[in-house]
Amino acid sequence: MQTFFLFAITFLVGFYVSKYFTSPVFRDGKKQPNRLPAIRIWRLEVLPRFGFHTKESIILLHHWVYLPIVIIGALVLYDNVMHPTTFKLATGASVGSAIQGLTYPDRFQFKHPRKKS
Repeated sequence: MQTFFLFAITFLVGFYVSKYFTSPVFRDGKKQPNRLPAIRIWRLEVLPRFGFHTKESIILLHHWVYLPIVIIGALVLYDNVMHPTTFKLATGASVGSAIQGLTYPDRFQFKHPRKKS
C-alpha cells in the first residue's frame, strides 16, 4: 500500500511539474511557449524541447516519448545501483510527465516546419 501511495504522489508531482514548465505563459504582454530557457547547440535543441533542426523543418522528440526510456533505464539500474525508493520516485514522476505530454493536441506530430524569420 505504501508503494502505491509513493507512486501516486510522484505521478501527480511529475504530471503537474511538467504541466507547469511546458504550458504557455504570458510575459510582458507576449505569449511565450513555456517557462524554460532556450538551449541549442548547433542543430540540436535541448531546451525547451528536444529536437533536431534541418533546413526546412524541426524534428521533435516529445517528452512522452523519451521519458519511458528513462523508466527503462531506471529498471536496468534498479537491480544493481538504484535504491528501491529512488526507483519508485523516478518511475512515478516519469510516468506522470509522459501522461501529461499525451494531453497536447500535437502529441503525434514529430516534424514541424521551421518559422521563416
